[in-house]
Amino acid sequence: MQSAAAASEAEANRMRLSGVAERTRSLAAHYANRGDDLVGADLRSGKAMQDQLQKLSELSERQAQEAELQSQARREDFAQSDLRLRKAEEGTRELVRTIVAGLGMA
Repeated sequence: MQSAAAASEAEANRMRLSGVAERTRSLAAHYANRGDDLVGADLRSGKAMQDQLQKLSELSERQAQEAELQSQARREDFAQSDLRLRKAEEGTRELVRTIVAGLGMA
């Protein structure tokens, strides 16, 4: 259960960070394409905003990639945990069958 919850949380975090990365890329593209600035101060301000958004976009993209790796690791942990649980259940069923078979022979 904990593995499933951790995997779900990691996936939700990855999705949030991917959304942030996409929005910052969009804003950076908007400021990169601004050609209607009439005043030098506006141009400098727009360039500064574009640069900051580009840095933020790169950071959020890295965070989204790291979140994807964490999500993947959590899903693998969950799959391994599920496999161990199934093996334990099968072992228990086999033990019960052996006991029942032993009782039938007595």
